[in-house]
Amino acid sequence: MAASIILYLLDGVVFGLVLSLIAAGLTLIYGLAGVLNLAHGELLVVTTVTAAVLSGLLGLPLPLALIVGIAATLAVAVVLDRVVLSPIYKLEGEERVLLGLYITLAFSIFLHSGIITTFPLAYLTVNLPTPNIEVLGLSFRTAQLLAGVLSAVILLGIYLFLKKTWSGRAIRSLTQNETGALLVGVSVKKYRMLVFMVGGVLVGLAGIVRSIIATVAPESGLEFTILGLLVTVVGGIRSVSGTIAAGLVIGVVYTFLVVVVGTYLAYVALLILIMVLLLTRPYGILGERW
Repeated sequence: MAASIILYLLDGVVFGLVLSLIAAGLTLIYGLAGVLNLAHGELLVVTTVTAAVLSGLLGLPLPLALIVGIAATLAVAVVLDRVVLSPIYKLEGEERVLLGLYITLAFSIFLHSGIITTFPLAYLTVNLPTPNIEVLGLSFRTAQLLAGVLSAVILLGIYLFLKKTWSGRAIRSLTQNETGALLVGVSVKKYRMLVFMVGGVLVGLAGIVRSIIATVAPESGLEFTILGLLVTVVGGIRSVSGTIAAGLVIGVVYTFLVVVVGTYLAYVALLILIMVLLLTRPYGILGERW
C-alpha cells in the first residue's frame, strides 16, 4: 500500500511539473503582453509533431529532431507576437485581453486544423533503453525519474533567469511597473518578443518531457491549453512561483483522483477544487507575484 502511494505521488509530481512548464510560459506572456494565449497548447504540439515527422518519416536522429521541433515552435511563437498579435498592442486593458483571446483562439484553430489535416498520425513517444530502476526496494520507471529531473532543472533555470539576469529583471520590471521601466530605457517590444520566445521554448520542452512518460498526440493541443490555463489561474496569473506550486498541487491531486474515481469524475472533482481555491485564494495559491 505504502509503495503504491509513493509511486502515485511520483506520478502526480512529474505530471504537475509538466503542467508548471506549460503554465509558466502562459504566465510570462500574460504578465508582459497582456494576452492569454489560447494557442499555447498547439505550440507544444508543433514541437512534438515536428520531431515525430522528422524522426519517423525522414529518419533524422531523435535528439536532432527534438531540437528542430523546439526551433519550429520558437519560430511560430515569434510570428504570433510580431505578426498575428501586433495590431492589438495599441490597445490597453480589457480591450487587449478580449481581442487577444479571439485572435489566439483563431490562431489555435488554424494550427490545429493544419496539423490534424497534414500529420494526423504524428504521435511522439521517447523510448528509453532502461525501463525501470530499483531504488530502496521500489521499482521506478526510468522515464518518470528522467522527466521529473528534467522538468525541475528547467523550472529552476527559468526561476534563476527571472531573478538573477538583467533580462529577467527587465521582464519583471515591465510587468510590475511598465512606466517606470520605460523611463530607464527598457524596450517593451524587445522583451515582449523575448517572453514569447521563452514561453515557446518552455511549452516545447514540456512536450518533449511529456513524450518521455506518455505518447503525445497531434490533437492534444486544446487539452494542454486548458490545463495550462487552470494552473495559471490557480497559481496567480502573474506569479511564476505560484504557477509552479499550483502545477504540483493540481498534478498530485488529479493523479490520486484518477485512481479513486476515474478519469472523467477526476476532472469534475478537480474543477470543484479549483473553484474552492479561487474563492479562498483569489490572488493565487501563494498570494504573491513572481
